[in-house]
Amino acid sequence: MLLSLGLVLGLAACSDHDKAEPSKTRDTPPPYTIWLQLGSWPNTNQYVVGTDDLTKGSVSLEGNGAEVTAIADYGIIPHNGYYYYPSTSSDFGKMSKFEFKDNKLNIVKEVPFTYQGAISAMTWMDDNTFILFGTNGDGDKMLYSIVDATTLKITNGEVALPALPPGYPQYYLGNVESSGGKIYLAYANGAIWPAPSQPGVRIAVLDYPAMTVNTVINSATADGPGGDNIWMSTSGVDESGNVYMMFNASWMTDATSPSKILRIAGGATTPDAGYDFNVGEALGGVTTEGFWYASDGKAIVKYADPDLEASGSLHYFKFAVVDLEAKAAYKLSDIPADKGSQIENVVVDGNKAYIESNNENGKDYVWAVDLAKHTATPGLEIVGGYDYILRLDKIK
Repeated sequence: MLLSLGLVLGLAACSDHDKAEPSKTRDTPPPYTIWLQLGSWPNTNQYVVGTDDLTKGSVSLEGNGAEVTAIADYGIIPHNGYYYYPSTSSDFGKMSKFEFKDNKLNIVKEVPFTYQGAISAMTWMDDNTFILFGTNGDGDKMLYSIVDATTLKITNGEVALPALPPGYPQYYLGNVESSGGKIYLAYANGAIWPAPSQPGVRIAVLDYPAMTVNTVINSATADGPGGDNIWMSTSGVDESGNVYMMFNASWMTDATSPSKILRIAGGATTPDAGYDFNVGEALGGVTTEGFWYASDGKAIVKYADPDLEASGSLHYFKFAVVDLEAKAAYKLSDIPADKGSQIENVVVDGNKAYIESNNENGKDYVWAVDLAKHTATPGLEIVGGYDYILRLDKIK
């Protein structure tokens, strides 16, 4: 996680753009928010700015937005008009609920929270209950916290995963999804950096609300745990409850590991035996980074363009529409290459998808994606005065 954050936050600034008119002060939350960063790591400041429309117009920090550096960061959870922020640092052990309104990130409620040492993934069980997953300080226990979104009442416990084997002293958490009364928690048996984690895929299937391990799915088709969805999505659930999880080469796996998508029917304790989608191969032999389920069997995938990466540019992440049933991928060539890992670039709103990208040259836009035609058109312009675009969220 620290390596990923260093990659994201240590990158250089974008160029200035013409200024847009400041938005008017409002007393109701906007439907969408954008997280922006000023400065380079470790001297950074983060801001949140709201917008009503991702398809047109422009948005700027000039006379607009809220600085949130002292109270939160972009590893945050949006849901139903609110943000939820779990901080487990020694000097700020709190669970906070915020509302972005009147150009401020307002505290709705806060409670003490020090149970977990490192939170990186979560899942919603219903509109008022979410579960945070992470590890203890030594990384040798997988912990959970069930949170009531209204009261912030928290119930803590430990996931009884199989014992760590010799040579792998810690758990690495990855994809987490819930469907059909089950929680699907992908993890890896981790070695000491820079050694890769134990080969293969492991997905613990938990019974909710007991939080007991029903079974552990093991597969040799790919490696690692997937990604951390508090920072960037790498899994999703379709309209029928099918769970899709993407596994890819990362700092914790061998660099030659394939980028695969696996499918599990909601409520099942075994994967779909006939489904093994090598999405990296479908995109021409690449390593994938992010996965966002959209609608009607389509998803957005973020991948590393090997030619751009070899050129020495920091902007080498591209996007594609993926047809999960046909196991086909279509590159969105019109969207400029993004920079940095662990960026929540994509918003899904109904049957539409929107993507923002940190452009190397020229203006920054939110791009509206036609999932059926596999095309993208520029929408909302994000006007300069910042160094980095960190998140794009639908908050209500």
